[in-house]
Amino acid sequence: MPSRQLATEIQSLGLRLADPAAGAPGRRGGAGPSDHKAVNVNGRTLMIPIHTAPAKASPYFAEAPGADGTSALLRDGVEVARIGFPASPRFYRLQTLDGVPYWMIAQLHSADVLATTVLQTCVRYGNRKTTCQFCAIGQSLAAGRTINRKTPEQLAEVARAAVLLDGVTHMVMTTGTPNFKDRGAQILCESAFAVKAAVELPIQGQCEPPDDPVWFRRMKAAGIDALGMHLEAVTPEVRARIMPGKASVSIDHYLAAFAEAVAVFGRG
Repeated sequence: MPSRQLATEIQSLGLRLADPAAGAPGRRGGAGPSDHKAVNVNGRTLMIPIHTAPAKASPYFAEAPGADGTSALLRDGVEVARIGFPASPRFYRLQTLDGVPYWMIAQLHSADVLATTVLQTCVRYGNRKTTCQFCAIGQSLAAGRTINRKTPEQLAEVARAAVLLDGVTHMVMTTGTPNFKDRGAQILCESAFAVKAAVELPIQGQCEPPDDPVWFRRMKAAGIDALGMHLEAVTPEVRARIMPGKASVSIDHYLAAFAEAVAVFGRG
């Protein structure tokens, strides 16, 4: 099977595992790529669903890893590839001086991406009139798998350890929306500045479009190298139904913010 077709199918259909503990731990529920596990397929690391309903009925099944650390990937009982699982990162074993495990501050995504939700609450979450239907930002916090506010000092400490111990090559910072002004840009500035002071690590930030475009220059100056602002949907009726609070930020505002951000961060 061509590698692209295999990658597409396994990401869409999910994977059943003979040994769920193989490799780095997956995460059930909550924000980010939850219900997935990092899997090396044909030399590339993919996030594959393992805890979802489709995954439980997937034709793809991974046998337990052998002595070489790889597993046979079967489709309907026929081996189609050899796959592997990135090991659990070493920085997961550490904790801050005040006793917070590093994995509660930031997580390894794929094989070399450090990811964190800097603020695990949102002004829109918890109110059916404003919450995004697809958002699970509060679930990880309620389940005790993270802390609400990751301080700049904590993020810098974990980022440095992840680079030194596990070869992390870039970092993603997202955030819940704390207010209707900067919409998380200030928190990202504080966090990125601290990380860049501790270790040279490319950072992508993610937030809603701030009210003032000056925040784009501030985020860039603080050390954010790329910025994501997720429109999610472009049909007004869908936006109002799926993300009623976020839909109050108009499409025109998003398009203007995209143009202003490209002038600062560049295309892409």
